[in-house]
Amino acid sequence: MNIYNAIILDESGSMSSIYRETLSSMNEVLSGIRRTQEENPTQQHYVTIVTFEGSGMDGVKTRRDRVPVGNISPFTEKDYRPGGCTPLYDAMGKTLSELEGLILPEDRVVVTVITDGYENSSTEYSGRIIKNMVSRLREKGWVLAYIGANQNSVEVARDLNIANALDFCASEDGVKEMSRKLRKANAKMSRVFECPSVCLSEFDSFFKDEK
Repeated sequence: MNIYNAIILDESGSMSSIYRETLSSMNEVLSGIRRTQEENPTQQHYVTIVTFEGSGMDGVKTRRDRVPVGNISPFTEKDYRPGGCTPLYDAMGKTLSELEGLILPEDRVVVTVITDGYENSSTEYSGRIIKNMVSRLREKGWVLAYIGANQNSVEVARDLNIANALDFCASEDGVKEMSRKLRKANAKMSRVFECPSVCLSEFDSFFKDEK
């Protein structure tokens, strides 16, 4: 079974206050996915990482593109230099549309958005377009999660038809706790994917019980 883990990460200027913590947490999440694959030998995990900052598509950058998790290089300062605004919708639109065109119907997909602010600078995608795209992909069995700071993440996620949401505190301890919950949630999803009775189009338990 191929499982694609896509992480869409805010690189706007406000993330500067948790810069080091974000780098560390990203590498911990990658290590967690690697361990999950080792514990599930029938699964092959791939990782895509997309960052977003600035204005529109110019600030949307694919840092890793469907890399086998066993071969992925660490996330470093060269990959992540916060600055600028928050083209969240453009980052989501680019990531989702490109990945949809490359994977097979039987592949599994988990998409996680991490941001500490609201959309404010997209030029090609609107919230309505993203909501429709999310709805279509959920019907295909994609699992999407929204992790936000300085906002009501459940409300923002609901506006985009994303069923799984988590708030985090934009601090050293808050990022560490968010990373821990995300690692546990990713491991849980690997078990869920092995269960054919689960209706993934309605799955809303990504973060439930992750205490």
